[in-house]
Amino acid sequence: MVTQIKVELVERGWEQKDLADKVGINRVTMSHYMTGKRSIPMPTFLKIAEALEVTPGSLMDQADARVQARPTSETA
Repeated sequence: MVTQIKVELVERGWEQKDLADKVGINRVTMSHYMTGKRSIPMPTFLKIAEALEVTPGSLMDQADARVQARPTSETA
């Protein structure tokens, strides 16, 4: 999920600070979310999706697709 948010930021030419401003949170808090130091609360996740103009599901679906595409020990 965080990886897909980072992809969306790059595609828009935004920095974490830009997204933090649009979501209405401190840039340090956003940094903690993006580095995994803190989990993203659902209300904030929904605001992130809104700021990026994507559906919350699309952020989740992209993350799920990457996990499913990874080889397992059985297929590797």
